[in-house]
Formats: sequence, structure tokens, C-alpha cells
Amino acid sequence: MPSTAERTGGLCMPCKNGTRKNIEQAKEYYKRERELDKTCPFRALWRELVDKVYKQEGGFGALSDDEKLYYSVNTLGGEVYNGGFVQYFDNSSGEHYRNAELGLVRLGATNSLRLLRKAKEELIGHGPVPQDQAERWAAIRKHSDEPDLDSLDTEFYKELDQLDKKLESFAIEVGLVKNA
Repeated sequence: MPSTAERTGGLCMPCKNGTRKNIEQAKEYYKRERELDKTCPFRALWRELVDKVYKQEGGFGALSDDEKLYYSVNTLGGEVYNGGFVQYFDNSSGEHYRNAELGLVRLGATNSLRLLRKAKEELIGHGPVPQDQAERWAAIRKHSDEPDLDSLDTEFYKELDQLDKKLESFAIEVGLVKNA
């Protein structure tokens, strides 16, 4: 628009606001991500597992034990990075707590295991984690009004166990990924 060009000295708004560089960086980032989606065997494995869980008969129960561990630990990490341990237990991912716990044991991810168990104790107490999401919500609300798990989340973010590397090694070791 002529009035905008007059105000900005002829520059487009992203250039005038200094956001053009961020836009270009984002384009490059997503270009690299799309390429990885095509070439990374671990991303292919993840897409395959998500497809099995949500689109195929039997869902999570139809996964092999190794697939369940890989899926559960991956989901744990994704949820905690996205919204913390509270989000993990609040969402459907919390129903896979036991498999995530077993996966962390098998991976030797002792720090992540300690944090997961502490978050579970803070939110739910000493009993088992309910499989049903509504029951989990009730248990969380019953056990704790507003749990403050920021310190656990922050420690998890430090990646002391390097879960991604451990998961990749595990996937190769058990044959979930063959061409890595």
C-alpha cells in the first residue's frame, strides 16, 4: 500500500520490523526438517509407531514390547518438553507410564527415571498410575491441588541422560531401525 510504503521508507513490514531475518531462518529450518523427514530412519520409525497406535487395529497393545518401550519413552520426552510432567500425566500419554518407566530402566536413563518417579509421587502418590485418563485426573486433583514441578521439568530439560541418543542406540540394537 502506498501509505505503508511512505511510512516505512519503501520497505516491506518484515524488513522494517526486523523480522525478515527470522522469517528466512524459519524457512531454512523447516526445509531441513522436511529433508530429515524423508531421510531419517528414526523419524520414519516414529511415524510408523504413531500410525500403528492411532490408525491400526489393536493400537498400542499391538506393538511389540520393544516398540512399546521406544514409543513410551519418546512420548514422555515429547510431553515433558512441550508442557512438563503435569502435561505428561494429564494427557493420554500418562497411560503408558509403566512402559516409560521400564524403558528408562532398560535404557539406563537413571536421572530421567528418578525425575519421572518423583513427578508421579508428587502428582499421584505411591499407588499405581491409573490407565484411564479421567481416573488419572481425579487422582492428581485428589492428591495435589496445584503441583509445582518446575524444578523437575528444568532438570529433565538438562538432558543428563541424553535420551535421544539412548533411544537411537536402542532402536538399532533391537532391530527397530536397520539403516542408521
